Amino acid sequence: MIDSLLERANQLIKLKRYQDAEKELKQALTLEPNRAQALALLSICQSEQNNQKEAINFIQQAIAKEPDNDFFLYLYAFYLFKDDKLKESEKMMRSAIAFEPHNAEYFGLLALIKINQREWQQALDNANQGLSVDPDNLTCLNARSTAFFKLDKKDEAYTTIHEALSKDPYNEVTHTNLGWGLLEKGEHKKALEHFREALKINPDFTYAKAGLVEGLKSRYWFYRLFLKYAFWVGNMKGKGQWAVVLGLYFGIQLLNKIAASNPGLGVFITPIVYLYILFAISTWIIGPLSNLFLRLNVYGRFALTHEEIQSSNFVGISLAVGLIGGVLFLFTGDFVFAMLAIGGLTMMIPLASMFNPAKERSKRILVAYTILMALIGLGAILDAVFHYGIGILGTVYIFGILAYQWIANAMIIR
Repeated sequence: MIDSLLERANQLIKLKRYQDAEKELKQALTLEPNRAQALALLSICQSEQNNQKEAINFIQQAIAKEPDNDFFLYLYAFYLFKDDKLKESEKMMRSAIAFEPHNAEYFGLLALIKINQREWQQALDNANQGLSVDPDNLTCLNARSTAFFKLDKKDEAYTTIHEALSKDPYNEVTHTNLGWGLLEKGEHKKALEHFREALKINPDFTYAKAGLVEGLKSRYWFYRLFLKYAFWVGNMKGKGQWAVVLGLYFGIQLLNKIAASNPGLGVFITPIVYLYILFAISTWIIGPLSNLFLRLNVYGRFALTHEEIQSSNFVGISLAVGLIGGVLFLFTGDFVFAMLAIGGLTMMIPLASMFNPAKERSKRILVAYTILMALIGLGAILDAVFHYGIGILGTVYIFGILAYQWIANAMIIR
């Protein structure tokens, strides 16, 4: 009875009928509450429905009953990986490999973890180790090609990815990885072909949708420049990214001091400072602003996530408020409209990036911070209606926006 329920659940999982599979598994667990296999299968159902917390809970119960089951440890590592808990995922994956060192898929996941940790050479080594066990393993081939792309070994990357495509030409992951590799190398037209192919195979594949969005936005030269910068910084580890942020910040402070002490040089330095400020602001808002225009494209509307649509809406409204305030200030000279313009334009920064953190907790903090800044900004504008000038709330708002950029960087940079 139990075995037939588990077999039926297995088949339903293969058919992606996860809720039906859950019913079979829960029935099995009422008959045998300590059946580890049923708990593990239930964890798969939860994970595939994006309930990682529940998936982790069920797989932990399964591991408690069979602590030396390498497949259970692999599943646990995979759920942690999906939940962006990379250190814990790596630890669990190494435990699985210690029990079963001849499973290529295990090395494939370890390679993917290393890619997300930006350890490109280690990712390549792990992928190669998996391929020494099974030369046809697609996870390892895809991880290997990504590592080659990141190590700027273009020829080896293309050879590996085309090898993966020859083994399975209808694999959405392979097409997507090739698309991202091409996108990073500036070949956005070819990248779009592979993202579209991936979405023909699996219309719900979010990684391919994200690639399609970036590919469509890359049709514009200014976005291609931004994307090159984003890839360059994104390929660095957290410390490297902070070095760039701090280096640019202190570099601008130094230029300001030089300009202040040498008025003759100020003519040349001041434009550089303004260009940097424009560049810094654009890195925060260019994504959602591009998404706003992308919604006019049929593919763009399909590929954008709910959060991307929300963010583009908020940024669009904020920009409109800022521009209206600026125009009214030019015509009337009323300081209230100047405050409206400043508030609208500066609020684009938090509204554009509040959904960026990978971790849900960090995301919630930034959303709450953004709401607080919007309320303070509104209060500052109302205060300006009755009392000419920026006022205390206006000062708090300005410092809050400046602080936001550091807080957001701390939560986004990993």
